[in-house]
Amino acid sequence: MSPSGPGSTAPAPRPYAVLGVVAVGTLMSALGGSLINVAVPLVRRDLGVDIGAASWVLAAYSLSVSALLLPFGRLGDRHGKGRVYTAGFVVFGVGSALSALAPTLASLIAARALQGAGAAMLMANGPALTTAAFPPSQRGRALGMQATATYLGLSLGPSIGGWLAQGAGWHAVFWINVPIALAGALLARSLVWRGAPGGAAAARPAQDPRARPFPWASALLFGAALSALLVALTRGQRWGYLSPWVVGLLAVGAVLAAAFVRAERRSPAPLLSASLLAQPVLVTGLAAAFLQYGAAYMMLFLLPFYLQGPLAMSASDAGLVMTVQPAVMAATTAASGWLSDRVGARGPALAGMTALAVGLVRLATLGPDPGRASLLAALALVGLGSGLFTAPNNSRIMGAAPRDQQGTAAGLLAEARNVGMLCGVAAAGVIFAALGGGRPGEAAGGEAFGAAFQGTMLAAAALAVVGAVVTAAGASPRAGAAPARPPR
Repeated sequence: MSPSGPGSTAPAPRPYAVLGVVAVGTLMSALGGSLINVAVPLVRRDLGVDIGAASWVLAAYSLSVSALLLPFGRLGDRHGKGRVYTAGFVVFGVGSALSALAPTLASLIAARALQGAGAAMLMANGPALTTAAFPPSQRGRALGMQATATYLGLSLGPSIGGWLAQGAGWHAVFWINVPIALAGALLARSLVWRGAPGGAAAARPAQDPRARPFPWASALLFGAALSALLVALTRGQRWGYLSPWVVGLLAVGAVLAAAFVRAERRSPAPLLSASLLAQPVLVTGLAAAFLQYGAAYMMLFLLPFYLQGPLAMSASDAGLVMTVQPAVMAATTAASGWLSDRVGARGPALAGMTALAVGLVRLATLGPDPGRASLLAALALVGLGSGLFTAPNNSRIMGAAPRDQQGTAAGLLAEARNVGMLCGVAAAGVIFAALGGGRPGEAAGGEAFGAAFQGTMLAAAALAVVGAVVTAAGASPRAGAAPARPPR
């Protein structure tokens, strides 16, 4: 038995080197989703397509990531997290190069889906590698530093992407990823590949991968079901939620989801084991993560329209204001992870979710002509809440997962984050329209916009309050507790 307790493993000899290579993949994956946002209008003009078609350049990446996170996390548990993580750099780099070379919209969308597959391989195994590289007493700070890399990528992506697209064209937005992916693959090969000196113990498979077959049927059904449901959810406002396309996709998603459940029950090695889902800390942590990202992205979706509509800010001025929230998150996350190692995870996570709710209420009640200081303070409070919450909650989830299922747990964590983002955006659009604001992109400001924005922010705050209740209800293992041993 290792010194850390049952079910745990000895930390890596060079934990910060492992964290460094995981941070590279985390940063690159976040950039992959945010770099292209401001370049989509250039893609549309260059390829001669309409806005709806061009939006699939963004959707293909998000859908690919969401559909493949869980299968790649499970694959890492069986065949070695380090192997899957290293391969993720290669797949991401190839997808980036093919995106840059794409001559048509269809080929660009396919390349973006491949890029998303590489990102899923990285996202699903990075937190597990970090967890195994550090002793349990330092898990929170390590996961906090990794989360900081995510927020840096999300906050820096739009400005870097805009600068590259304006100076060298939209192809450069993809080419910049290729040398990063190459360097990351070489680093990962030496640090976390199976059996490499100094690699994390979790880089090695926890069991003989040939002992039981991989549940390919479950993986395919899960990805197809989730993709159908997410397309219906995210395109519902554009197509109409009662349109034949949306109703048909919902029906197909429901049938595929039922087939997934049946395949899981009959599989000798299911994609999601009962022992993992029986961990209450993990389940409540995942639910809280979903709610936190849903609430935050309800705000982030409408904020640009609010700033440039009723507040009449220029695009550059609005961009500067919007950097406050992710900047505070990046500055807070590592510290909150360190704090959770000292006092336990539940307290900081609950404080963070509460601060998020208060910040959203403050944003909703600023009035039609808020002062710049009041606006920045509200956004900073939202960033503070998200930063306080993320690392402790991630530490709770990863600490509750048995060693041989930490890749799956990391995949579920990233799944909660991605699906929460997409659901938050969809919910914001629906609520805003239902309150009389119309479509956000078509709103011109005025009292109707202000009332709809206020109501949507209050709905986001209510979601954060539910997240606080879930966080408080979840059991919190003491700092330094080892991952649970899977039931025999």
